[in-house]
Amino acid sequence: MNDSSLPLSTMFCSLSASLLITIIMLATAIRVVPEFKRLSVFRLGRYIGEKGPGIVFLIPIIDKAVSIDTHDQIKKIQEQQNLWGAIGNTLTPVHIDGSVEISGQRWNAISKAPILSGTKVRVKKVILEIEKL
Repeated sequence: MNDSSLPLSTMFCSLSASLLITIIMLATAIRVVPEFKRLSVFRLGRYIGEKGPGIVFLIPIIDKAVSIDTHDQIKKIQEQQNLWGAIGNTLTPVHIDGSVEISGQRWNAISKAPILSGTKVRVKKVILEIEKL
């Protein structure tokens, strides 16, 4: 075998391996996120935000993405909006706090005036409690 062909074949193998690794890294860096999904992106373990929908670019090895289905969140919001005006029964006495059953679900409730347990009630408004991240 010729001495000059050995470095050429070694260089070709190295170039092929580098090209293959680059293609694999690019394939893992590009994500297509559907309409009702989002990606929570963590960079080196730290939350950096949500991405999507659409084409999302991630840094391979450094970024980790967790898929979130927002369709379920939208359903929950719609269920709560459907509570306005719904009729239910109090399970405990309600004033400063208490619980009611509406559409087969148990909810925490408050009232401006005291209401005894077992009383038929109507939902006046829904309050969303939040916390800082």
